[in-house]
Amino acid sequence: MKRFLEIGKIVAVQGLKGEVRVEAWCDEREFLCEFDTLYFDKGETPVEITRAHPHKNVVLMKIKGVDTVEQAQNLRNKILYMDREDVELEDGAYFVQDLIGLEVIDNDSGASYGKLCEVSF
Repeated sequence: MKRFLEIGKIVAVQGLKGEVRVEAWCDEREFLCEFDTLYFDKGETPVEITRAHPHKNVVLMKIKGVDTVEQAQNLRNKILYMDREDVELEDGAYFVQDLIGLEVIDNDSGASYGKLCEVSF
């Protein structure tokens, strides 16, 4: 089981003070806003999130130490990761990445449809 899970991608710069626009890869954009620490480089590099809020179809985010348009532009297309240990899921809730590869079985007939290989939103 992966400890660090992909949660979004920086897609653009917002404003002149280093804020970025993040495409959220989670059910609710608000979920992405709950983290004080996210990670780059598949979990290797922690980054402190000083501010985040939903805006239209993205999340506007301020990362500590990113204070100029140029610094923010250098982060464009970087993937953000979350640490699964920072989240306590409700009963019956799962991370999509944990479902990939599981066998899909018809609840009534018991017939197998194969293995789950992708989830679309």
